[in-house]
Amino acid sequence: MNSLPLSPLKYKHSILVIDDEEAILDIMKITLANQGYDLHTANSAEEGLKILKESPNFSLIISDQIMPGMLGVQFFAQAREICPNAMRVLLTGYADMDAIIEAVNSGGIHLYITKPWRKDELLYSINQILSRAELLIENQQLTELVKKQNEALMELNKNLEEKVRMKTLHLEQSTRELKTSYERIQLILEGAELAMSKIVESRDPYTAGHEQHVAKIACTIARNMSLPNIQIEAIRIAGSLHDIGKIAVPSEILTKPGRLNKLEMEMVKTHAQNAYDILKTIEFPYPIAKIILQHHERIDGSGYPQGLKGEEILLEARIIGVADVIEAMSSHRPYRPTLGIESAMAEITRNRGILYDADVVDVCSRIYQDQGPKGLLQM
Repeated sequence: MNSLPLSPLKYKHSILVIDDEEAILDIMKITLANQGYDLHTANSAEEGLKILKESPNFSLIISDQIMPGMLGVQFFAQAREICPNAMRVLLTGYADMDAIIEAVNSGGIHLYITKPWRKDELLYSINQILSRAELLIENQQLTELVKKQNEALMELNKNLEEKVRMKTLHLEQSTRELKTSYERIQLILEGAELAMSKIVESRDPYTAGHEQHVAKIACTIARNMSLPNIQIEAIRIAGSLHDIGKIAVPSEILTKPGRLNKLEMEMVKTHAQNAYDILKTIEFPYPIAKIILQHHERIDGSGYPQGLKGEEILLEARIIGVADVIEAMSSHRPYRPTLGIESAMAEITRNRGILYDADVVDVCSRIYQDQGPKGLLQM
């Protein structure tokens, strides 16, 4: 009986295992035999790529790192092009951290497992990563639903506009209908935004409400900078979703009570790119995906994931970046107690024009001096 609790899965998943050792493949077959998975195996990277090309609908791909002809990292670089939505796990028999970090940075792998492993730990790791895969599947379904509903609403608006032209006597009624359509679009966007935000919070209860608090602080800063309403709304939505990419980061890393090691930190840093990949296909009326991609960039180029500098970073991202620091330092975290708003203000002031936008920091300082902590932390 498995000593680690397994989460119930909603779908039947196909798994491909690649290893040049027949013994490893046999162990995998025996271990996964009664788990309800559709298991496929290959004894070389070339055979694995052939299987993927014939049937690219795998939920999980597990590959050994050291194989004749092609390393596991090299295999995943090609497998990702064929089967981009599959979760990728690397098997390694030694602690080659540099190779693993390189694979994580390139998006090549989501998890690594060292040999030898315990059966219950292997089953648990596979179950957890497939649970994450199901979250991505459901998010993709939600995205498709929003897209279809937006298309339906756009078509409805076209029909309404035609009715306005043809029936001028019913102008008032047509106006009410257009208003209703707009409100429905807003409800769909807000519903999708809230649902995606809750996905992250459900996996990291220690930061529940963090995204909403960051959005409120960022909007307060934007209003005090006299930005137009459309820009403030973009900041609100991006702030509410800025950590959605953490759905692809293992929950044990997000809730770890101690300091993260180098590999764990690199995996956390992938959340900005993950968020961009999730949101880039949604047709928001604002550049939401790009704003979120840049919210950890810094003025001096020391941020991530692109190392942008100064005004290469969108203003909205610069505002959210400051709001994120203020909220994070003012809140409790599993690895430390709250540092307080005073420490947060000292941090952004000390790094004004270095890490953080000077104008944004000046506005924060003015709000804090005039209204105190409540001026920024309106939670």
